[in-house]
Amino acid sequence: MLPLNDWHSATMLYLKELRWGTVTELMEMHSKGIPFADWGIKGHNRPFILTSCQFTPGMKIVEIGGAYSDLPQYIASRFGCEVHVIDDFGVESGEAEMWSRWGEREGLLQRNPNVRYIFDRAGNFTSQEIPLNYYDLIFTVSTLEHVPPQAMADVFRHMEQMLKPGGKMVHCIDLQIPLKLHKTKDLKGLLAGTLGYYLYFAFANRFASARQPQLKTLQGWKSFLKKVFGNQIDTSAVNPEGALMSSLNTDIVTEPMEIVYKYYPPKDAPKFYRRNGTFIMVIEKK
Repeated sequence: MLPLNDWHSATMLYLKELRWGTVTELMEMHSKGIPFADWGIKGHNRPFILTSCQFTPGMKIVEIGGAYSDLPQYIASRFGCEVHVIDDFGVESGEAEMWSRWGEREGLLQRNPNVRYIFDRAGNFTSQEIPLNYYDLIFTVSTLEHVPPQAMADVFRHMEQMLKPGGKMVHCIDLQIPLKLHKTKDLKGLLAGTLGYYLYFAFANRFASARQPQLKTLQGWKSFLKKVFGNQIDTSAVNPEGALMSSLNTDIVTEPMEIVYKYYPPKDAPKFYRRNGTFIMVIEKK
């Protein structure tokens, strides 16, 4: 594990975007017939990657946590890019059985011949397979929210090392709408979910660190980046939406109820529905 303060790079990072993905964007991508456009979070994220990144032949691109997605193969064949996927498919985390529902990971080598699969994880600094100072673009789709918070700093530092100067990271990250009903649909639940959560986030932000971050609000993510990279990152251009305004924002793309019912634990069972949105993070390296 690389110590958080063990960094001597002359490059700078610039946070360019930190905002919610919107229903307006999703509808526009649908109307234009952008590939992979669908309803829900991934139906927004994958076409967003296609429309927001300027792909050119020969670009070196990696999706972290791409798993069984067809997006890397599409990018490789459509734009002539060199595309990699870095994902251990749950082997290290003990979730391999869950991932095996979509088939054996080795089968992807034949299914997507234009993509190189690296069966490892971001944050593993000892990896001999993951190239450093190599990629023009690093992107994720509904991946980083599954990383344990205490491991997130290593993942971001590793991704920064993989990225070439002049490169860019584009991350689409799932996040619950910050202020919401808490357990019960009554006044008590409303107060606990608004005032209670608001006070909790304020308290957590004050005492958060790179190793114990508060990643449940956009502001928490911005603070996290500053704690990890210090003066190497400029976040001044971005003022993310706060918890209250996020909760009032009806234009945020959220996970459909069908997906929550089928795949959120306990699977295929009734459960309390909370709005799970998606946000965009764009970082450039100069």
